[in-house]
Amino acid sequence: MRSFTHVQLPARVVFGNGARRQVAAEVDALHGDRVMLIAHGGVDDIIDALGDRLVLQWNDIVQHVPVDLAERARDAATAAGIDVIVTVGGGSATGLAKAIALTMRRPIVAVPTTYAGSEQTTIYGLTGERHKQTGTSRDVLPRVVVYDPELTVGIPREVTGPSAFNALAHSVEALYAPGNNPVIDAMSIEAIGAIHASLPTVMAAPDDLGARGQLLYGAYLSGVALGATSAAFHHKICHVLGGTFDLVHADAHSVILPHALAFNAPAIPHAMRLLSGVIGDDPAGALWDLAVASDVPTTLAALGLAESDLAEAAERAAAEVSKIAAPGNPRPCDVEQMQALLNRAFVGGRPSPGELA
Repeated sequence: MRSFTHVQLPARVVFGNGARRQVAAEVDALHGDRVMLIAHGGVDDIIDALGDRLVLQWNDIVQHVPVDLAERARDAATAAGIDVIVTVGGGSATGLAKAIALTMRRPIVAVPTTYAGSEQTTIYGLTGERHKQTGTSRDVLPRVVVYDPELTVGIPREVTGPSAFNALAHSVEALYAPGNNPVIDAMSIEAIGAIHASLPTVMAAPDDLGARGQLLYGAYLSGVALGATSAAFHHKICHVLGGTFDLVHADAHSVILPHALAFNAPAIPHAMRLLSGVIGDDPAGALWDLAVASDVPTTLAALGLAESDLAEAAERAAAEVSKIAAPGNPRPCDVEQMQALLNRAFVGGRPSPGELA
């Protein structure tokens, strides 16, 4: 048995069909009298339940949370005197709530409608001048997370698949990220199994509420796994692709994850054994197969990245990977190796064991 230290982040989770109807009660438990709601729309029942406590509705939501947007939202929240933030949506909505809580220190009640997982982490990100700056703070961790599978039924296929790969990336990387331990292994493998089993059903039958629930459960566990470890190799690459080149964050995950895992595979035998037990003997190839079967993006070219941008992306990504907390990435990756990985992801193709050795 390995010796380990595990940090259990404090959060209350409410999970189940119709759970959104408990949001107002959760706000009451936090003594919220002046609520800011961050949502695109489609939350009339939550609005009605909040009643007069709802003093500010905010629907200007942009991926990667631009600094100027965060500042405008904070100014509005300050002027309204809000004491609780309720966020309904994907990672971008949660990210904006975190940017507000970072400075205002107001509790967040998060209602995820995608599989982003950021609602379970202390990680925040702000983007400005073609750079995404991430950090961690306990102040941004939602106090309550309400998971309602019914809210995910309407997610379009083109959002569902990449968002599920975002969740997969959290749990796959948690198997070797700094902070990994046996508790994280168990949680991550449970999450990977749930996502791997449910995603094909959800993509084929988007209204299957049971499969949606299983997928959301896997995403929840993946978020917890990420929150207890840290952003690692794959995520550092995706942050560069999103923050510098404005690629859609979730889409980048389905493209990069199989190649990132193939690169690290020789240095993570323990993680590869665990993955083989749940998704097959060739985990990187299995992730590629799942991406193809789910009809999600599999090339950087398809995401709109120009081939002329690959050199800059490699340089920036290698620099970010070098900042991974001790003990760092299991396998060193210089600019030349990163360029090779990104070239492979640009044209696509099923990764083969050792191709990036």
